[in-house]
Amino acid sequence: MYEQGGELTWTALADSRQDWFAARGWLNQLLPTESRILDVGCFDGGFLEPLRGSYRCFGIEIHAAARDRAVKKGIDVIGTDFSAVAGTFDCVTAFDVIEHVERPKSFLRDCIAAVRPGGWVLISTGNLDAFTFRLMGSRYWYCSIAEHISFVSPAWFSGLADALGFQVVMQKNFSHSNSTMSRRIRQAVNNLLYRINPTGFRLLRKLGMGGKDVTKHPELADHPPGWESAHDHYMVLLKKQ
Repeated sequence: MYEQGGELTWTALADSRQDWFAARGWLNQLLPTESRILDVGCFDGGFLEPLRGSYRCFGIEIHAAARDRAVKKGIDVIGTDFSAVAGTFDCVTAFDVIEHVERPKSFLRDCIAAVRPGGWVLISTGNLDAFTFRLMGSRYWYCSIAEHISFVSPAWFSGLADALGFQVVMQKNFSHSNSTMSRRIRQAVNNLLYRINPTGFRLLRKLGMGGKDVTKHPELADHPPGWESAHDHYMVLLKKQ
C-alpha cells in the first residue's frame, strides 16, 4: 500500500510541522557536526533537508518517487526497510511511522539497535494518553485512518526503557496541525456531538452535512469528525544506554 500510494501524500514543507521544528532544535543542541542521522520513513526528505549542511543525512523509504526526490535533495537513501541498515548511526528519527507498524516494540528495538551507545532515537506519533483520545476512545479520528494499527503513549515508552536499554530524556506534546481558534472550537463541538449522540450525528451526515458523500459511500455516515487541532500528538527523545 505504501509503495503504491500517492507520491505527495506525506509531503510537508520543511518549516510547516511543529514536531520537525522542535526536533531540529533538540538535535542541534545534542549532535556534533558531521553526526550520522537516519530518518526511517523519510519520504521525500522534508525533515532532513535543512540539516544537510551540518550532518550526514540518511533515509529509509519505500515509495520510489518520494525516494528519488529525497536523493535529489542530497539525502543518502540506503534502502526501503530496516534490513538495509548496516553499521550504526548517531541518531535515528521516525515521524508518524510507529503507528503504522504491526509490532511497535520490535520497531523500537530496531531503532535502538541502529544507534551507537550513547546515541539518540527520536519518535513522533499520536498520544494514546491525550485527553481527547481518551474522551473519544475508538471513535477518535486518529483511529479511523485504516493504516493506523498501533497506538502508543508516554507510559508505553517509559515501560520499555529498562528492557530495551534506553532513557527518556525529553518529551513534548503538540497538535499535528496549526489551527485558528474558530477551527479548534468547531472541531471540539463536532466531536462532542459525535461522542454524545452518534445517532444524531449520523442523521446530520445523511442530510448532507459534514462534507461526506454518504449517498455514494454510506459507511461515511459513521465516520468520526476530524480533530487535527487537538493536542493529541507526542514526541519523545530517547538516549541509548
